Amino acid sequence: MRRTYLKKLLKTAVIIATLVVALTAVSCKKEKNSVERFYGDISYDAPMLVMSMEEVEDEEEPGIVYREIEDMDAVLNNSTVPVMIYFYSSTATDVAGVTAGVEDIAQKLDGRVIVLSVDIMRLRDVASRFKVQYVPDFVLVQGNNVKSSFNAIDYDYWTTTDVYNWLINEGV
Repeated sequence: MRRTYLKKLLKTAVIIATLVVALTAVSCKKEKNSVERFYGDISYDAPMLVMSMEEVEDEEEPGIVYREIEDMDAVLNNSTVPVMIYFYSSTATDVAGVTAGVEDIAQKLDGRVIVLSVDIMRLRDVASRFKVQYVPDFVLVQGNNVKSSFNAIDYDYWTTTDVYNWLINEGV
């Protein structure tokens, strides 16, 4: 009789431990991705976008999907990782190459940094807020405070590999 009681007690303890582990994993996942609730619909022409790693239909591996951001402060205030803001001008002719490099950075550093892109021609107030005077340029924000700026204008020549290395040097 005592042995049966101990078996039931042990089985109950195993079930409870399994539930605790499962619930902890779910709550950690929600916390990590909580900023995603501020991501809007898929868009490729909104003035402010996030480069989000997601499953892509008809693709074997996840890829970058652009989602509209309407409330940048909500993203900045709720992100548990730094946010890199990529400032560009939709009127510039050479933006495609830089944007492709920034997509590579977003993929490589997925989960370690959130990458926003801001068109300064349509959102001049955001560029002014972060004191961006030259595009393309990059600002690293943590907790709604500027942590660092890349200051592309200070370089005679740079590539997105330099931007990647800057992020790594900043602790991303």
